[in-house]
Amino acid sequence: MSGFPPSYNNIDAPAYTAGPSDALPAYDDRGAPSAFIPASTINDKLPNHFKINGQYVQPQLLSSDLHAHLVLLGAFHRLREEVRTVKGNDTDIRMEPEERWAVFLQRAVHRFEQWAIRMIGGEGNEEEHNNRGPASLLAPTEVPPLDVMMVWHTYMLNPRAYYEDCIRNFQGLLNIGSFPLMQLAGSIDQESLLPHPPSTERASAFRSLTGQPFEYPVNTTSEHTLVISCPSCSQPSNVPWITHLGDGYAQRGFVYACEKCNFKFNREALGVRTFYDDMEKCFSHPDKYFLANSIVDHQVGLPVDPQVSQALSEIVIGARQDLKGARAEQMGGKLGWTMNDVEDYCRIGVLDKHNKPFLSTPRQYVIALYPESSTSESS
Repeated sequence: MSGFPPSYNNIDAPAYTAGPSDALPAYDDRGAPSAFIPASTINDKLPNHFKINGQYVQPQLLSSDLHAHLVLLGAFHRLREEVRTVKGNDTDIRMEPEERWAVFLQRAVHRFEQWAIRMIGGEGNEEEHNNRGPASLLAPTEVPPLDVMMVWHTYMLNPRAYYEDCIRNFQGLLNIGSFPLMQLAGSIDQESLLPHPPSTERASAFRSLTGQPFEYPVNTTSEHTLVISCPSCSQPSNVPWITHLGDGYAQRGFVYACEKCNFKFNREALGVRTFYDDMEKCFSHPDKYFLANSIVDHQVGLPVDPQVSQALSEIVIGARQDLKGARAEQMGGKLGWTMNDVEDYCRIGVLDKHNKPFLSTPRQYVIALYPESSTSESS
């Protein structure tokens, strides 16, 4: 595999048009905000190079890039304060400001995943990324709400994990390439730091493709739910984000009993099921699907040879031949639904292959790849 991960800069962003500081972004016939318009006081005239640590380096950013980034960060901060200080009605579950923010972030991550997979295009595979075309900006109706922008921005701060996750699950984001800073900042009013009202087309596209309202949910009640499939039987259920007992999906004590099979599961079990889902894919298509953390080299940040990824995956999951052909829920019945069960299984393969490429300890490996499974332990 070859190719470079998407960068976090704006070198390939469209040129901007200078204008007064109070000018609002123009809207095209599809109702989407144009690129960010920097204030008239911003001067992009920089020296051809800077001397850094004894070497001459060309500028990597312009002043207008920094201005756009500050506007976006300011909008994120303003959003956080809005959520923390929201006043719910008397029937809402009482939460402290930081609890409200934590719940909001859980929902924002969920909305980001729906946007990235259903709207931008996900469920790619580990070989297709070499055949992608040139990077492109978002379509006008694809520009997401502010909370989704925030999650996306944070995600890209871990570029190696972001790159590999894009290869495995978010192929559409990989096609976009660099974070479209100017395009996203153009959807924010520079004075109020509020998002500009979306066009009808943009809001409608988000709702229809993601199943989520365009407006971000500043207030969450026990009536708000999401669909989660039971790890044991795959039955989907409407699970509340929060409850009075503190066992909602966005709360530390999350636990839910499946209405079909009565299996009680938590975040650990959901993370383990994700691991079994990946095992099933790797068993079915060993030369196409690989386990997370086996694709991108940690040191250079580029994909390794597919044969190495396949070998690493087979080391971890190939200890028992009787699991090949089994469905993910059947694996849980045979191996168990806890991190310790997964660790015991992975140890067999890892410790038995001393002459194979380096792997972390089984527990570190699974926690790093499937963080949901460690949430219940850490909380």
